[in-house]
Amino acid sequence: MKKDDTYSFVNANIKLADAVAQYNNLITLFPRLGISLGFGDKTVRQVCEESHVSIPLFLLVCNVYAQKDYTPDIETLTACPIINIVHYLKASHEDYLTYNFPHIEAHLERIMQDWAPKYKTLITNFYTQYKQEVVQHFKHEEDVVFPYIQLLSDKKGGKGRTRSTNFDKQHSDIEDKLQDFTNLLMKYIPSDARQRDLINMLVDIFMLAEDIENHTIMEDKILIPYIKYLESHAS
Repeated sequence: MKKDDTYSFVNANIKLADAVAQYNNLITLFPRLGISLGFGDKTVRQVCEESHVSIPLFLLVCNVYAQKDYTPDIETLTACPIINIVHYLKASHEDYLTYNFPHIEAHLERIMQDWAPKYKTLITNFYTQYKQEVVQHFKHEEDVVFPYIQLLSDKKGGKGRTRSTNFDKQHSDIEDKLQDFTNLLMKYIPSDARQRDLINMLVDIFMLAEDIENHTIMEDKILIPYIKYLESHAS
């Protein structure tokens, strides 16, 4: 597929099934965007229109997930209202907290039921600390960043308020923490643990780690530049 000047890998005229076949991780986006499977040979445009999903939003998110070096130009960025991006990020938060984390926790509970207390305590404490950090990260976004974006979008912000550079500093090292957690599981769990269950859980964690990395890229390459653009044009 030929790339354009903004390194777009997914476009509105490609068949959605072909895009997913090439970039498998796109399938994780569908519940957050309200898109159901069973779209046959329909194009991205057709599926978005039938699902009432913003095409610019869909393309922004998909291209971030398709290639980590994707960087949209300002025209591509501003073709999608920033509030639509915020709604997607909120949906991502809800997906992590109501599905991804409970799914991993159910894995952990099943795997650890026969472990010695010292191993249970080690893994449980580390996981709890990691999850708390993620929750705090999401809470900061929803309590501070997103309301500020709403003000900017309503042309009521930009002066005398928290600047976008401060948002960068609030990003926690949740990706590294998740990597540390997987390393801990692989290195220090009892050798008689349920290996097949553990491997299945690790696969889920690796997928979650990639998804959270893409979530962070969404913030760094789309949300933060968009905020800076709106700040620079604030009255």
